[in-house]
Amino acid sequence: MNLTGLVLVGATTTMTDACYLSNFLIKKSCYTRVVVVPASVDGNIDPQYIPTSIGFDTCSKYYSQLIGNMLTDSASAIKYWYFIRLMGNQPSHMALECALKTCPNVAIISEEEVDRKDTLRDIVNNLCEVICDRANNGKNFGCILIPEGLLACIASFDQMIIELNQVFAKVKTHQEKAQLAH
Repeated sequence: MNLTGLVLVGATTTMTDACYLSNFLIKKSCYTRVVVVPASVDGNIDPQYIPTSIGFDTCSKYYSQLIGNMLTDSASAIKYWYFIRLMGNQPSHMALECALKTCPNVAIISEEEVDRKDTLRDIVNNLCEVICDRANNGKNFGCILIPEGLLACIASFDQMIIELNQVFAKVKTHQEKAQLAH
């Protein structure tokens, strides 16, 4: 595609992906430069090597501004529902902070779902009830905040994610061994 540059924004996983991508591009004699902008709300970037990164406060303010715009849009158009997934693995600090700043119709907090032992079906049913109740009151619009790490907090999905990560690790190990053999 003759790209001269590619910018990735993220934390440690994104930085690792950038390294793999850079090595791949070099092997293919592609001169695309890969740049990483450190961005983390989880505090998982080593500050010894990176003097500053986008952090929790910056992200929560930026997301809240976007959420506020979507709330205004849905209220003025009177026909849109926005489902917004917010970054931050666990706990749901980002979703809660943005909810406090913007007052969405629903903010799912993973820790509360765990305390109630809600299943994914329970969460979906609760959201459907809110949407139907609002529609019955002539308000068929709104905004729902969903934390990125929600599924990891639900017991059945947590086990599935663990098993998938094990499969991915085996595939990666197999690929690395195959590369060394060549």
